[in-house]
Amino acid sequence: MDWIYLAIITLLAATIQSATGFGFGLIAVPVFLLILDSSDAIQMVMMIILCMSVVDWIKLRGQSSFNLLLWLNIGMLIGFPFGLAIFQNVELPVLKLIIALVILFFSLHNLVKLFKGKLHTETPSDNIHNWKTAVTGYLSGLMTTSLAMPGPVVMLYLVQLGLDKTLIRATILTFFIFAYAGALLLQALMVGVSVTTWTSGLSLVPVALTGVFAGHYLADKINQKLFKEIVLFILILTAIVMLLQL
Repeated sequence: MDWIYLAIITLLAATIQSATGFGFGLIAVPVFLLILDSSDAIQMVMMIILCMSVVDWIKLRGQSSFNLLLWLNIGMLIGFPFGLAIFQNVELPVLKLIIALVILFFSLHNLVKLFKGKLHTETPSDNIHNWKTAVTGYLSGLMTTSLAMPGPVVMLYLVQLGLDKTLIRATILTFFIFAYAGALLLQALMVGVSVTTWTSGLSLVPVALTGVFAGHYLADKINQKLFKEIVLFILILTAIVMLLQL
């Protein structure tokens, strides 16, 4: 029965992530933890998202920004060890509070700009600075190893740049391959992943892939403005969920 509940949540979360570019962790992690009552839930989510991202990349390859990915990954690699240090030394509620407030502030700010018509679509070279991208990657890497949440800070950055929705989806989903592969590798080396966790996580991958294809279909039906509204709503929901879990 537990597997059925996990499968339903996996399908829903995978559809939303594939359509918008992120959101699986926000939806799946709390429910997985509730059902399994074990940190194995985090590792299972990492496996599922990694497999989903590879499939998404196959469809969206060539549509992401190489320069964005380069600097995001450089920053992420720098952020990984700092995230581990924070995970080991800083109280988790304090970290969640800071991140939630930052995400909430900038998401609401961008939502206001969107409704005022000031969040325009731009070309990748219009408003991108490598150092800002690297800092975003650093924060994402830090959040990956401390909270298993690489998506919100990157999505927030890409949305405020005003990039095309396809470019945003392609870039962040490709970035997830590196982020979750690195995080899962660190989990395996430093914590360990049981055979049961591997089996349970991988058994949900076919369900997740069904959601991926459904998400691709929905993505084609969502216009640019609606896409950004959905993304900002998910970001705000992310912050609220993090605050409620304190």
